[in-house]
Amino acid sequence: MIILGLDISSSRIGYCLINENEDLLLVDEIKLKPSQSLEARADIFKKEMECIIRSLQQQEVDYVFIEQPFMAFSGGKTTATTMAKLQRFNGMCSYVVHDLFGSPAAQLQTNKARGLVGLKIKRGDNTKLKVIEWVSNKYPKEFIVEYTRHGNPKPGTDDKADSVVIANAGLKNLQINP
Repeated sequence: MIILGLDISSSRIGYCLINENEDLLLVDEIKLKPSQSLEARADIFKKEMECIIRSLQQQEVDYVFIEQPFMAFSGGKTTATTMAKLQRFNGMCSYVVHDLFGSPAAQLQTNKARGLVGLKIKRGDNTKLKVIEWVSNKYPKEFIVEYTRHGNPKPGTDDKADSVVIANAGLKNLQINP
């Protein structure tokens, strides 16, 4: 069994593949340009997913899980326009998944996904860093964190880490609800 986990935003898409033993088979990101239309970005996503399908040769992706986009404003950081754009793009990517893999992706709410894998984040903690830490502890050889010269994880690291959490949570969800 192969599970694809996706963390979709309009600027980057983190993705990973795991198997039923929670082995990390692939983790990467797709960088998208803000100057491109959402449709052009969805085409880039589709081409990348087609490459993944070809690289699997005889194997198939059995399940796809996508991190559900935020549905509420988060402390003044997100505007209604941004939320609408993200929802629209998530829908486009969900359609691509359905088209390529033959079934719809399951949407997982962020906090539920973290709960399913046992990732607890205390109020006040840096969520992105805690998620990256959890993934790098679970996959110390496969998930190598690169840092900027200022000591921060390189951009995209959090998107890749989120996709790993989503894939693992999807597997846990399948085990609980076969």
